[in-house]
Amino acid sequence: MTFINIVKEILKSASKPMTPQEISEVIKKDYPQYHGTLSHQRNVKKGYYKNIDHALLAQIYGQTGNNKSFFCNKTIIPKEISLADNIKLSNGMNSSNIDKTGMPNHNGRSSRRSDYCKLERPNPAMILEYLHRWDKLENYTLQEASLGLLFNELCPKNQRIEHVLLKVSALNDFYSTHIFDTFTVAKHILNSCIDKYLENGDYEIVNKIATITIKGKTKNFYSFASKYCSHHKPEIFTIYDSFVEKVLLHYMRHDNFYGFAQDDLKKYSQFIQIIKKFQQHYGLEEFSLRQIDIFLWLAGKEFFPKNY
Repeated sequence: MTFINIVKEILKSASKPMTPQEISEVIKKDYPQYHGTLSHQRNVKKGYYKNIDHALLAQIYGQTGNNKSFFCNKTIIPKEISLADNIKLSNGMNSSNIDKTGMPNHNGRSSRRSDYCKLERPNPAMILEYLHRWDKLENYTLQEASLGLLFNELCPKNQRIEHVLLKVSALNDFYSTHIFDTFTVAKHILNSCIDKYLENGDYEIVNKIATITIKGKTKNFYSFASKYCSHHKPEIFTIYDSFVEKVLLHYMRHDNFYGFAQDDLKKYSQFIQIIKKFQQHYGLEEFSLRQIDIFLWLAGKEFFPKNY
């Protein structure tokens, strides 16, 4: 029996809406083979989830959130899940009129989740759902696994130009950071003797790596520098990019979770402080910096897509 069918059976037996947490408890009790699977263990080991229970909960959120067999009521936290066939909607509406937010649309039209007002207030369940989405993006997860192998096992130090150049080139290719002179950047990192800064968690090293002169012109590769440090120490350094910036600014303007200016995001020590205030304000301390980064990046891509 598939995981989705298990959830359907549980909801059918319950004859009432259930939260993902309630479904998780039933699975652990009555279907233990679906708790602590190899996939769960692998993703916990990668740091995507705090523990096996988190991994199971994320799977429930992810597989019910976009499946037409389920109705997800997100007006309450945690959301409640029902079988779509059992929902009796008024005004002649049916399950085909339910949008991705789990709420009915007027006149059967799709809602636009890209509207600012549709970006929900962050909460642990929401983060888990986004982490599960990330886990299903094979191109990104394999890319990160490859970079993890390079940065942490094959070339963990920054004392040989060959190693640094290889890491700079890989990041530049995977992330399209538009560095056209990778050798000069690699030499700059080598000469900056960054290993001691990384080991000590010194945030100033990010801005030091970012600022470089190439052919007489000063460049600021800030996003690249944050990625380079994060792939060495993801538990200490998180990644800055335009998607993360847009989501943080959105929540600052709407919830005022912390007072900061847009320019503060480009000063790495302040950027980290903003991320930590974001965690504290929304009660997300159980998640790592890397997990918060994944949420912010995915939400940014979804709600604030770039126009090419």
